[in-house]
Amino acid sequence: MKLWPFGQKNTDPGTGNRFYQQNIVERAVSEHQKQLRVTASLAAGMRIAEGVASLPITVGKLGHDRLGRAIRTPIRAGELTERLTLAPNDWMTPTEFVETLTMWAVFRGVGRAYIHRGYRGRIRALIPINDGGVTIRRDYDTGKVWYDANIPGLGFLSNLTRRDFIEVTCPRWNEIEGLNITAEIGKVLRLALTLEDRQMEDGRKKAVPGYITTDQQLSKDSAKMVKEALKDKLPNTPVFDSGTKYNSIIPTQAELQLLETRRFIIEEVARAYGIHPIFLAHDAAGQSLTRISDAMDYHVTITLGPWVKRWEEAIRFSLLGADEYVDFDETQFYRMDLAARADYAAKSLGNNAAWETPNSILEWLGKNPVEGGDALPAAGGAPITE
Repeated sequence: MKLWPFGQKNTDPGTGNRFYQQNIVERAVSEHQKQLRVTASLAAGMRIAEGVASLPITVGKLGHDRLGRAIRTPIRAGELTERLTLAPNDWMTPTEFVETLTMWAVFRGVGRAYIHRGYRGRIRALIPINDGGVTIRRDYDTGKVWYDANIPGLGFLSNLTRRDFIEVTCPRWNEIEGLNITAEIGKVLRLALTLEDRQMEDGRKKAVPGYITTDQQLSKDSAKMVKEALKDKLPNTPVFDSGTKYNSIIPTQAELQLLETRRFIIEEVARAYGIHPIFLAHDAAGQSLTRISDAMDYHVTITLGPWVKRWEEAIRFSLLGADEYVDFDETQFYRMDLAARADYAAKSLGNNAAWETPNSILEWLGKNPVEGGDALPAAGGAPITE
């Protein structure tokens, strides 16, 4: 089954790096520019990518206590932590890496990075492959799926599996292909581009900075002198003499309908990409950002939640063992104001039913831990002991 429209085997005599650059990379760039040219679509993709990339990533060991409850111990060093939290490769930061793969997943259905492993499986680099350099083929006799890829710096590799990649996708249309939302809403995006071009054209034709009237009739020489005098300060300003009346320029019914259609397109784009219109600077049926906490609840739960889940499972699938875990910390978005923070800290350290330790609160506030602050307070303020 074909995943990329340009991932077919080349039988043309022109092969090699030049052919790959001209016929694969450049074609991919020109193809995906459609959604980037539509303001609402670009904003939706950026809000999703920036939101996911801003979440702190933690990896660590996963254990269980005698009652089967999960015990998570973060790992602060090692190549896995370094690749996911410090330097995925030699040219990208973790934020840029997550943003890039997420943007491609949002707009093209899939974002991939090849896991370059070295001696004894050590992770040397995570290399994004978002230019159509991957072809997926399925062996229907065995049910196995194989990847053939052009890896920058490594060349062409065949018979790879998904565990050789971090692969983040939109919801799957079938078992090996993420849904290409941009292609599915192509009509909406084309209409948006048409309306934006028309608005620019109307602006060029109809934009009038103002007008001047006079009761006296101007001669040709006088009119020419007035025009020359206004040329630099008020270009294209009409002058009406002999008391001619001028009606105010107002939008026509067709122009008002054009604006309404543009609002509808924003709502359609927001619906397709799963983002609230309010994050696209749309009034969202009269709603406002006065309740930012409610807006963030929607954004984190409805929009970012599924993408965070896909990222965590993609990393777990290809990089982690059964005794390891990865976590994207969504609480990053719940900063609260100082009063709300103080109230939460006081209640979480309460004498009757404390659920936070002093050091966990200090870490949440971005402060250093203190000696003896890792014990959970018990009733009466005394620390719980075994």
